[in-house]
Amino acid sequence: MIVIFFISILVRYPNIDRPLSKHHEFVTAIPLRVLQIWKKEGAAKYNFNPVMNYPGKANKNINNHASTSGTMIDAKGNYYYVSHPQFAYIFPHVVFELLHIKPTNLSLQIFNLVINFFSAAFIYLIVCLLSFQKPFKKIFIPGFVAFAIYLFSPGVLWFQANTYMSDMLVHLPFILAVYTMLKLLMRKRFYSTKYLVYYALFLFLMIYTSWLGLFFAFAVFVYSIIKLRYKKVFIPLIFITIGVSLVSVYIIFKQYSLINGSEAYIIQMFDRLDVRGSTGSNHSFLGFLFTKLIELKVIIFTYVTSYFPIFLFLLFFGLFSLKQAKMGLVFTKNGYRFLWMSTLPILFLHFFLLNYSGHDFVSLYGSLFLAVLVGILYDKLIGIKTVKPLVLNIGIVGIILLSIAQYYYINKPGDYSFKGDYYATSMEIGSFIKNDAKVDEVVYLTGDVVLDPQLIYYAERNIIKVDNKDFKKIFNEQKGVYYTVNNGKISSQRN
Repeated sequence: MIVIFFISILVRYPNIDRPLSKHHEFVTAIPLRVLQIWKKEGAAKYNFNPVMNYPGKANKNINNHASTSGTMIDAKGNYYYVSHPQFAYIFPHVVFELLHIKPTNLSLQIFNLVINFFSAAFIYLIVCLLSFQKPFKKIFIPGFVAFAIYLFSPGVLWFQANTYMSDMLVHLPFILAVYTMLKLLMRKRFYSTKYLVYYALFLFLMIYTSWLGLFFAFAVFVYSIIKLRYKKVFIPLIFITIGVSLVSVYIIFKQYSLINGSEAYIIQMFDRLDVRGSTGSNHSFLGFLFTKLIELKVIIFTYVTSYFPIFLFLLFFGLFSLKQAKMGLVFTKNGYRFLWMSTLPILFLHFFLLNYSGHDFVSLYGSLFLAVLVGILYDKLIGIKTVKPLVLNIGIVGIILLSIAQYYYINKPGDYSFKGDYYATSMEIGSFIKNDAKVDEVVYLTGDVVLDPQLIYYAERNIIKVDNKDFKKIFNEQKGVYYTVNNGKISSQRN
């Protein structure tokens, strides 16, 4: 398994530590900025909240990709990015501080790859658990298949390596929580202190990392309420789910309220919900429906681009082979439990946050269900013998090779994307600004350049973007250094 994991790293190697640029690498730049600032001034100074303004007076009161409402700013002119809870920033910061590692693109990618391995390992354990196999006595091949399918899925290859944010980190506690819930339910450990503590811990980490945790809590709550009609043993699980959810939300709320008060945080979150939720729309009713259909189409497309080879396998080997055997894919009692815990939270998230779900990194959550499904299907097909093991194994290898090809098609190695975009643009401009701008100079940027989070990360400066038409006026009125980018070339002026 470790060898297969390192092979997956070799597949990613051409894209490891490349300049931050395409395919949502802007999300990596956001926590890197936070980690840079915490490294310089300490996280406690900012109450472990994700601050987005670098040290120095010249960087203050500049809102670079932070607060969309403008309310999340402290008394010293620091803006904060509060769309997600805090743990995805705290966890790598603590690890890097303990190991004396500088927060860089490479170090964060390595951190992300470690998360990737443990995610895959627990997917193996889930397949073993559902198949009633001991995982460590000898390798369980269907579990190993799920492990490999997960690692080489196009979405997983990218989103648990090159991109890191709350959306990615939450996937590990999500898998851990599903595994824990299955063990608790299958072994009937409803009053076991160990299982309940593990569940409470993983649920807290999920919620403190991303809002997916609340949807998982809701799924467990609904399941427990349904079962409570027949079995009172679900009462402790209900109380723990409600208690942990309330405590987690309270901690997040109080911590973010330290920035500029609770009202400012509420305004910011309602602003985000209006944009990323399922109800926000300024259109007529028909316009609203059309918008939501487009958003639903985008979600379907993201799953296809992330797992197309897996869908091919499920269609051909699943439907065709089971039909040949005159069988259907029947879930057991435990299979339905897994189906509920692994898919219902994601469906809730898509339903309530339809616009947000259109980001293709959200499709990462579906990899748990799909990888386990392939592993269980593999075990079933071996058992009913409608497909020769050699043919089935060739199919698995074919999926992996097709997944790698799709990964490279979407994330072309080298200096340029398939569309001809130069990957190092933000790095080169940002590095120039970092080395040229003086500490006490306010930095302005104009020209044919996008002021993206990657550029800010490489510059290690907060930057004011100026429209070309307003350049002369602002240049005459505001002191600072002005950088102009035209056709990839950067020049500077000072006043």
